Amino acid sequence: MTCLGAENFQDWLQSITATFTKLPDDKRNAVLGSLIDSSGPSQLLILSSKIPQLVFRDFITGLPPELSLLILRYLNGQQLLLCCQVCKAWNRLISNIGGLWRQLAHKAGANVNHYDQRFVSSDKCAQLSFMEPNGSVLASLHKSLYLQAVRTLHGLSTGKALKLHGQYIDKGQWRITAVKYHQGTVVTGCDDHTVQSWSLPEGEPLSSVSTHSVCCLTIRGDHLYTASFNANAESWDMVTGRHLRTFCGHTSAVLAIDVTPDETFMLTGSVDRTAKLWDLRPPNAILVRTLNSIHEDWVFQVKFLQSASDVLNFLTCDSNLCNLWQTNFNGDVIASCHVNSDGSSKFTSFVHLREDPFVMFACQWEEWSKSSWLSKYEIQHRKCSIEKDFHVQIPIDAIKAYILGAGQRLAIIMCSISRKDFHVIDLHTKLVVSKITTPDFCMLTRNGSTVTLCDTRWLDGLVFEDLTQDRPLFAASVGQNTVLLGSWVNKVREIKKACYDSEV
Repeated sequence: MTCLGAENFQDWLQSITATFTKLPDDKRNAVLGSLIDSSGPSQLLILSSKIPQLVFRDFITGLPPELSLLILRYLNGQQLLLCCQVCKAWNRLISNIGGLWRQLAHKAGANVNHYDQRFVSSDKCAQLSFMEPNGSVLASLHKSLYLQAVRTLHGLSTGKALKLHGQYIDKGQWRITAVKYHQGTVVTGCDDHTVQSWSLPEGEPLSSVSTHSVCCLTIRGDHLYTASFNANAESWDMVTGRHLRTFCGHTSAVLAIDVTPDETFMLTGSVDRTAKLWDLRPPNAILVRTLNSIHEDWVFQVKFLQSASDVLNFLTCDSNLCNLWQTNFNGDVIASCHVNSDGSSKFTSFVHLREDPFVMFACQWEEWSKSSWLSKYEIQHRKCSIEKDFHVQIPIDAIKAYILGAGQRLAIIMCSISRKDFHVIDLHTKLVVSKITTPDFCMLTRNGSTVTLCDTRWLDGLVFEDLTQDRPLFAASVGQNTVLLGSWVNKVREIKKACYDSEV
């Protein structure tokens, strides 16, 4: 073919281009392939410089920030962290999103409100929008909280955030029957007929009271109240060790005991399927009411709720129902109501929020399906009712769940079949977010008295500088005569204000 002049070349190129655009895709591809095969280095260099501009378009940074944020909001935290590794532009855009990281940190379990109150003025926090694209300072704080929350919960599963003290307490030949956390110490009841308090985390004995057999215990001020396998309850002075009173009336082992904060009334629950209300006011402690008309199984939990000046509100629970009672100080029933377990399920345990005891969580076990359920109830004492908030299946196969504690954000359950696993559940998503595996079997009893959570404030949301070794997670009786202590590893890195710009 003869060499084309400039004018002829333009006409030829237009003709070829017009013909090319009319071809179907397969023939276009064939033409391009043939052209590439016949191209030299100069043509391939031009082709390589053109392709990124045409194909590899940055559809995130090329869009207006508002549209980019609308796309990014559909990604979870782990996906956003991967996007940060794509390029500096993506990293800068994603890391500076004001409200997105705050929401992710909250979902991950961090107590975001705590840090907002510490580091951010209330006006600034109120103005913070989820879609704010220029909140770099706030985003830096909240991104750090998100990362720390993920590391902490993952560390519980891997063991990196948890230190297990295998023989925190060793009672030799004597069986430990009750474990209780009280004001920075662990208190145990034992078959050697003693109740002892122990230092944290050393496990040094601090005090000892000679008692009877102890099924469970509670402490009010300097007074110790114990429930016994011998069908009695007792009270003791923890300072002097002096025995104060014996409460006789049950005909079988007493499984549950609770005392009002002012020590004016006491509740007991028993294997004899009754609960008893006791008046502790001087000069004599007397039995004022036996509640024997409602329960058809062992009463394994009792709980006083906030009461009025002349009315007592309290709960008595067995495996089939939980009953709310309202009585006067003479024990006369003013009103009562109950909530039953669902279907063929049986209640295994109940806990209450630390800050609001009128919010109750319960675990239920369905034997035929080998499944556990978690329920939340709102106790309406003014109209004497118990209303269910949610009832969800725990997403773990064949686990008979026993709930140990719950907060605003997280709950901890224990598998009462394996007796070695603790599971942390996110109460918003109802999913298991962490698993703690212990090296030995915990001696979980019907009333749960041999396993106790210690500092439970982290269940309201993680405050990382509070996760220290002297604020342990749990203490559990294992191997019958020793206590296993689970504590945080050293001190989790504190989120410091100095890390962030003074604008915060």
